[in-house]
Amino acid sequence: MTTATEVPTIWNQIAESMYLRDSPTADIKLSELSSFSFARLQITEGLPDVTRPVVEESGYIVALQLKAIPYVELFLGKKKVSSGYYPTGAVGVISLQDEPACFLPNPFDALTVHVTQAALDEIAYAHRAPYADQLVWPYGTVDPVVHHLGQTLLSSLEHPLHTSKIFINHVLHALNCHFVYSYGGVRLSTPQLRGGLSSLQIRRATEFLEAHLDGNIVLQQVAEACELSVSHFARAFKQTFHKPPYKWLTERRVDRAKDLMTNTQLPLADIATQCGFADQSALNHFFKRTHGVTPGLWRRRTTRGRDNQCSSSDGDASTYQELQSRLKNKVHPALNS
Repeated sequence: MTTATEVPTIWNQIAESMYLRDSPTADIKLSELSSFSFARLQITEGLPDVTRPVVEESGYIVALQLKAIPYVELFLGKKKVSSGYYPTGAVGVISLQDEPACFLPNPFDALTVHVTQAALDEIAYAHRAPYADQLVWPYGTVDPVVHHLGQTLLSSLEHPLHTSKIFINHVLHALNCHFVYSYGGVRLSTPQLRGGLSSLQIRRATEFLEAHLDGNIVLQQVAEACELSVSHFARAFKQTFHKPPYKWLTERRVDRAKDLMTNTQLPLADIATQCGFADQSALNHFFKRTHGVTPGLWRRRTTRGRDNQCSSSDGDASTYQELQSRLKNKVHPALNS
């Protein structure tokens, strides 16, 4: 871990217990976009010994194998609970209260997510469902949902400038819903919302999002501005606008860029910055995904069309004036004498 920002104790414990700190064969990438709630752990050589137990921590670690592991042993306390081959896409759910430890004699590459009990309880409360007292998933079994969403989290680690906090928060929320339902055995209902957000909540949410076009906020902040839980807010927002908050925010950034490209001579790099994009490359990426062309090409077409329209309008005005002059001479020839 090379980040200068203070990280939660859990990741320091994991690094210490797995002999990863200062190891030349280990690489840990933590997500600063999500308050360090997930990380990628890579080791090019196996661990020298059974890891030390992680103690005095709560919640769960959900590990998604990005590459197959030839052999792994997992212990809870002093009891071995799993051993053998884990394929790519395999998932392990580990309760930190059970003081987990493992033996990994081979190289491994895993995406690990720290799931708090508070996040699980908030989802159950929002859906008026029983709390998930325990997450259970067969060790080493592939979970396509976690594998799919995990690729999005992985991409955010590799390309953080092209990812916003509010989007990552949305993905993590979806994962937690999946954990409550599939791992916690809780059937989630879909509460009927009365018309989505109120007019006051719409104003608060849109003003808050407009003030953070760069997306450097988490979903909880917007929900709190509307005095709603995250789950309630996310559903109500989508019911109101027919799209999730992160998509609404991206579209507003693109709309703002179009306005600046049409009405100013600012370079695209400056426009990208003013609209909350990390750089011009990020603007190109999202603009092309929305409109099918690069912002530079869109600007040239728009400007050329506007110039042609202005030229046509000028020509029509000249023709009209000439016609008026001819009619005047024909009807009132004495005016020219």
